Amino acid sequence: MRLRNQTGVKDFLERLHREGKIPGSLLFYGPPGVGKTSAALDFAKGILCLEGAPWGCGECASCRHVEKFAGDVTSGRWEEISVYEEIGGKNVFVYLMGEHPDLIYVPPSGTGIKIDQIRALKEFSYVRPALSRSKVVLIDDAHKLTKESGNALLKVLEEPPVDTVFILISEGKESLLRTILSRTFQIEFPPLEESIFYELLGREDREIYELSGGSLTLARDLLEKKEVLGLVDSFLSLKPDKVYEVALKLDKMDDRERELFLNVLEERVKVTYLKKGINYDRFEMIVRRISELRNGLGRGLRFSLGLLTLYSLWR
Repeated sequence: MRLRNQTGVKDFLERLHREGKIPGSLLFYGPPGVGKTSAALDFAKGILCLEGAPWGCGECASCRHVEKFAGDVTSGRWEEISVYEEIGGKNVFVYLMGEHPDLIYVPPSGTGIKIDQIRALKEFSYVRPALSRSKVVLIDDAHKLTKESGNALLKVLEEPPVDTVFILISEGKESLLRTILSRTFQIEFPPLEESIFYELLGREDREIYELSGGSLTLARDLLEKKEVLGLVDSFLSLKPDKVYEVALKLDKMDDRERELFLNVLEERVKVTYLKKGINYDRFEMIVRRISELRNGLGRGLRFSLGLLTLYSLWR
């Protein structure tokens, strides 16, 4: 299997499979870059395996199809496996599907997971399995479900088909509807251990490990976008001219860079709180404001205005 580290999670999932206790809906949550998607793809391979092996036998037709599909998903080769449906006279992206007829992968379309995607996966989930004994629906970045699509998914989870397993993958639980959380079996993925982190990153860098919170995805983003670290330092200097300059620069950056800025800022705020640099009430307000800014990305809101409000709380 592709998943490194996460021994506790692997052992637990394998036990669920061996004892025939796999829930109809699961939520894999934790920081980005800690193996959630890899684990979901490998677990799906086991569910669909014609030989019943927990992580797949690797030899049957089902496993071969899933393995190729997983490789395409994780490497970003989406062109050949992207499925579109004609909706309202438009060709709309709904999900990814390879040669396995019983497995689909639903990533966000643009900035979020749309209701048309949920309608499409609902149709898929109620069709009988064609190759395996079950079907699997993987929903990645489930925290990006819109309110409309979240309510539509809830209806599917409330009346789930008996032969379909839903695996939601999310960076956290806070953005998901409580009713969806109540319908899923939740499995937390902790940050990577430091030694594994360095091995996968290909270098030792204590600062990057701490700022990324053990997230390999965030660490690689930090190494690629080192300018963001400087912007966080300038913002935390609390010098009004520096803060204003940072706000204007971030207005010209894309949402990925802004999200990276917020992630690093949040880690720095946590460190300040742990060192008793701020009290809990201020810490909670700042973290809540950072979360609001993060949720507002992609909605056309003026990022700099929200950042200046955050500065007033931090000051």
